[in-house]
Amino acid sequence: MKADFMPRSRSGRWAVGFGAALVVLTALSLIFAAAIGGDAAVIADSPSLTVLAFALSAMFTLAGPLSFFVGIFSIIKHKEWSVCMPLAAEYVLTLALFLSGELFFPH
Repeated sequence: MKADFMPRSRSGRWAVGFGAALVVLTALSLIFAAAIGGDAAVIADSPSLTVLAFALSAMFTLAGPLSFFVGIFSIIKHKEWSVCMPLAAEYVLTLALFLSGELFFPH
């Protein structure tokens, strides 16, 4: 069985794209947080930064679950087992593991 790097199905390519978008949005949100110095008052004082922060968090919130669900759909329906497909679902599984750790073992 030959394993391709990129998926062949359209839904598989969408899942990998959403996963890549999640990585890029994570980097952008870290840069944004570093630029404002982690001070939430800076965002509250500027309407344009408020809109930017909301748009960034909305896209970040949508990209992860879309990557996961479209990836699982592509694996089940199209039997898509390229190298990038498990990576697309792995982001959300890592997030779920982190959130479950925060819920069960708060610090």
